[in-house]
Formats: sequence, C-alpha cells, structure tokens
Amino acid sequence: MSLLALHSACLGHRGRAVLNDVNFKVSSDDWHIFHGANGAGKSTFLRSLIGLLPLVSGRRETASDLRLASLPQAASLDAIFPVTVADVVGMGLWHGRKLFQRQTAADCDQVAAQLKRVGLEAHQGRLFAEMSGGQKQSVLLARAMCAQPQVLILDEPTTALDTASRAQFDQSLHELHASGTALVIATHEHEGWPEDSTHWVIEAGRVRDE
Repeated sequence: MSLLALHSACLGHRGRAVLNDVNFKVSSDDWHIFHGANGAGKSTFLRSLIGLLPLVSGRRETASDLRLASLPQAASLDAIFPVTVADVVGMGLWHGRKLFQRQTAADCDQVAAQLKRVGLEAHQGRLFAEMSGGQKQSVLLARAMCAQPQVLILDEPTTALDTASRAQFDQSLHELHASGTALVIATHEHEGWPEDSTHWVIEAGRVRDE
C-alpha cells in the first residue's frame, strides 16, 4: 500500500521549478536511496516529499494518519538552544500532544531505550550542543525512532559519522526497517546500503531510477 506519493509533480521554490515531472511513491518496507551532486535538488525533493515546500504543480498524496518523521542534517540545527540529549529525543513523542507536556515514566523509558539502540544511553544529560557531529546524528535518529514512524526521511545522515559510528547507525537503520518503517535517504555515499534498496539519481532537473 502506498503511504506517501508525488504525482506528476514539479518541485521548487517560489513558483520556480527545480525538479520536473516527479512521480514517486513510498510503500511499507521500502528502502529508497537518492544520489545527486550538491545543488541538484536532493533537499528540495525531500522537503517537498515531507510537505515543508508547496508543490509548484502536481499532487502530493499521503495515507490517512500517516506517521512521518524526518532526520535533517545535524549542521542545519541551532545547537545554541540549551537542551539536553534526552530533551531532543523526547521531542519525538510530541506528535498529537500539547507542546511541552510533561513526560511520563513510560516516556522516559522510551527515550532511554532509543538512546540505548544508538549507543548513547550514557549521554542523556549532556547538552546536545556539546555532542560531536556524528553523535548529534545518532541523537536525531533516536528522536525519529521515538515517533515510531511509518516513513522516515533522512538528509545526508552519514556525513559526519566515523567508521564505528557509521556501523552503529547502520545497525539502527536496519532494525528500524525490519520493524516495518520505510526509509527514504538522500546521500553522497554509494556504498554500504542494502542490496535490495532502490537507488535513484537526481540530476538535470529530473528524478530517475539508477
């Protein structure tokens, strides 16, 4: 069943298309990898798919009550705001709740469990701003996993990871995918992805399968 789709969509900014005639759909258990040079339109594609950018034309379709989560590039976040690692992960539980609603004991257990999955359970009380780039990416993945998404969209998630962190991150992604979450990833890296993942190329204003 299709969870999220773009139909004959032109994607861009302020009415000017960057990508044309995009047809794409995400179904349960999918694993999509998007490649493209800097400036090719990968982030525009992801933001349009999430719904953060209005389409220039065409149609975006989502399943009823879709649980959609995204993992932005850690460098795009303001790390000055004094929140702890646990605070950031707990934001994944906000869907359908009042802003800043007090966390329950079960919520705290969920935050701790997701941090353990990404190997950062010992860092709950540290400030997010103090974490390394790779650690921030893992914290954001734990936040996304708290939301129990049907679809998770990731923008350059492995850029700041060293070899050990990449292995831990990949394991977490595989566990998330095995639980039924569909993954959509934009990356410069061509190696290290599952053999059954579907690869796409964004170039010259088009999105095509590789």
